[in-house]
Amino acid sequence: MSSRTRPRITKSIACRRCHSRKVKCSGGIPCNGCRQAAKDDECEYPRKNRLVKVSEQYIEDLISENQRLRGSAQPPSDETVDAPVLAEAPWFVNADALHTPILVAEASDSAFASRFRQVMSQTHHGHLPRINFPTDEQLLALSEADCPWPSPARARLLVQTALNGLGRCYHVVRRSLTFRDLDSNSLDSLSRSKLWALFAIGEMYTTRNPSPEKGFPGIRYFCKATNILRIVSERPSVEMVEVQLLLSVYSLYLNRRHAAYSLAGSAVRLAVIMGLHLNIPESQLTDVGQREHRNRLFWTAYTFDRMWAAKLGYPSVIQDDQIEVRLPTSPPGLADLGALDFPDRDYFVARIGLARISGKIISSIYSKSGQKNSLSHRVQDALGDLRRWLQELPPALQDPARCEGDWDAKARSLHLLFNQLAILSTRPILLHVLRVHIEARQKPTKEANVPVSATTLSETCIRCARHSCSVLVDSWTNGSFMVFDFFYTQYLFSAATILAISSLLPGKERQSDEEQFEVAVSFLSQLRDSGNYAAAEFYKHIEAVTELLHPTKVRLSDSGSENTATPQDSAYGSALDTGLTELPSASNDMTTGTALFDPLLQELLEQPSLDLEFIDSSMYLDEQQGFYWPDLTTQGDPA
Repeated sequence: MSSRTRPRITKSIACRRCHSRKVKCSGGIPCNGCRQAAKDDECEYPRKNRLVKVSEQYIEDLISENQRLRGSAQPPSDETVDAPVLAEAPWFVNADALHTPILVAEASDSAFASRFRQVMSQTHHGHLPRINFPTDEQLLALSEADCPWPSPARARLLVQTALNGLGRCYHVVRRSLTFRDLDSNSLDSLSRSKLWALFAIGEMYTTRNPSPEKGFPGIRYFCKATNILRIVSERPSVEMVEVQLLLSVYSLYLNRRHAAYSLAGSAVRLAVIMGLHLNIPESQLTDVGQREHRNRLFWTAYTFDRMWAAKLGYPSVIQDDQIEVRLPTSPPGLADLGALDFPDRDYFVARIGLARISGKIISSIYSKSGQKNSLSHRVQDALGDLRRWLQELPPALQDPARCEGDWDAKARSLHLLFNQLAILSTRPILLHVLRVHIEARQKPTKEANVPVSATTLSETCIRCARHSCSVLVDSWTNGSFMVFDFFYTQYLFSAATILAISSLLPGKERQSDEEQFEVAVSFLSQLRDSGNYAAAEFYKHIEAVTELLHPTKVRLSDSGSENTATPQDSAYGSALDTGLTELPSASNDMTTGTALFDPLLQELLEQPSLDLEFIDSSMYLDEQQGFYWPDLTTQGDPA
């Protein structure tokens, strides 16, 4: 502050001692009189609320400095924030095991469940810690324990099961070469680690009636396979990428999601070191099978990295504009070997497309840094990507009823993933719509004014959850729902959370959604009791949600909710205002693929722009309507 704008007090003030003695005070601390009388400690000046003249520029500078300091300060742990899902500051929770905060990304399913509880209770509900996974110490102890190599028949069964289960959706190893290694009497450390990892995955898939005494199926084999990671290879190989991908997917089954994410990212980095993200010239690698395996292996690493990142809400390792390698093909000239090692090209390309979209959803919808467009535009872009993916999907995958055999399971997995990405894109809107309805019911004079586009997106989110739940129930009843499958368990939890929200919104199908929610909860309970680590974690969130559901329903019922328009009524009312004559209605007659080609979603994607500005303004401007940060004293690994 320059001397020209600094305020001046021109009239001197006498200290209390000089004033009582009625002598002139020189000013200062101490003044001359007090110092000469050795009364320094008595030299005090009276405090007065005096009016002084200051420049207008001085006041403006103070206001500007105050705003700057406020903007740079971090909010305290109990401060409200201005976004239900897209918060200004990152969300950390302390982890007592590491003595450092762990990032809880808003895109994760568990974080969404915590935000849902905060909406219902409107209090400072913290995030539940994630403690359901084997610790590092347990795995290290098992890696040093004896674990015999399975008998030839048992080994072949485990590898066959692993390749049938994992290979149904991903390309990690070549089937023909893997069985050749299995029959070999001389194996290097990498090949042995790869087979140990396949034994672990195979035992997990073959276990139907788990025994708690024996522990998680395959975990001893897994720990043996991890011994290869003790040394970071200076010259990585294709086999090392294969091993890391196998260990990554099994880590996910153990609910060690951070480890799975790290291993997948490491596999991508190893692939980049070897140039797997680029097309290798035929002159340098003439073997067609090896070239195709390199390509497919890279895309599997890419898919793992993108999908695991989406589950956690974290960034991916490599950007799309850095990748030049071609998509999987059907290599000519390999005859039966090509069909054995490189099947189903269309399916793998479709899954890569969804993995790419998942990365865009995380970076656009759930990230605020560097965003040029509003949330409404980013949601519409994500749905546009999903629509284009649908248009490019081969007919056999569009209509799974025309498929036979293994294609059914692949199409089911693909459609569940599509539903999950649609839910991931639209559930911030659904949660905000719920908040609007809760506020409207608590205040009789306030109406739940929700634009037709927001209502349509919310209903789309709910319908995708219904379809996922229907597919998972069907898988459960026909025996294809694996006890320790992380993916199906996650989809079940994600869909259950959305159905719980739907049960709070007025509508014709709320009772049906509540019943489906109860079915999903019962499945999660059985999976938890069977030793599924992920189900044990998700069930804790479901229990916390369930505790608030009934009180919330009672509170909303007592507030006169019968006078509040239903989401469907609001949609049709807004449609009349905007000139739309009809909106597609929801239907319970859902089969595999219905959610992919539902007219409700198609109608929405045909619109040139979405009227979601009310959500943008609420998320970023209305601080009083925001969520609460969790208590940072929560212990455990949260993410």
